[in-house]
Amino acid sequence: MKNLILLYLSLATFFAAAQVNKVARMEPILTNGYYVTLRGDTIKGKIQVNPPSTEDFYRQFYFQAPRTKKTKLFTVQRAKAYGYDDKNFVTADLNGKKLFIERLVTGRLRFYEFKYSEKADLNSNLESVYFIKDTEAEDASLKKLKKLTPKFYKKTLKPFMKDQPAVWSELDKYNFSEQNIISAVNQFNMYYEQK
Repeated sequence: MKNLILLYLSLATFFAAAQVNKVARMEPILTNGYYVTLRGDTIKGKIQVNPPSTEDFYRQFYFQAPRTKKTKLFTVQRAKAYGYDDKNFVTADLNGKKLFIERLVTGRLRFYEFKYSEKADLNSNLESVYFIKDTEAEDASLKKLKKLTPKFYKKTLKPFMKDQPAVWSELDKYNFSEQNIISAVNQFNMYYEQK
């Protein structure tokens, strides 16, 4: 009897120790979405909206094609863009590394956000970095992604909005606000919409 109890306790300890590094994973939540192949074809299906980490949206995504049951992993090496609901992600070269960035505004001026974690743990907060570019600019440097820093963002935006100075001047010089910039970029783009 004593040996049986010792065997039970040692097995219980072994199984408890084996579970230490296991991370609970949720069942994938899928929603209607799309991805764009490297050739430019748009494929509709379902996108997983609950990856293990929010940072994964900027590195990879899981896609389920119609009439299949399994999701397939896609990275920037296999897709140009993807999206679901009102979120759209496109590939970009950031510091020599290809990643996905979220396009917050579409139009002549495009406004993007990239989120990353400075720490490697799952509980750390994500930092946001913002970028802008002008798809119709005469100056080639404005057609490339330009990083907006919260401290001097208005100075960085000035060359992009020089054609509409009233929109630029309405922005607060000191307080960086994602929503205010989205609103200003949308207002700027309204002047250039195709009619």
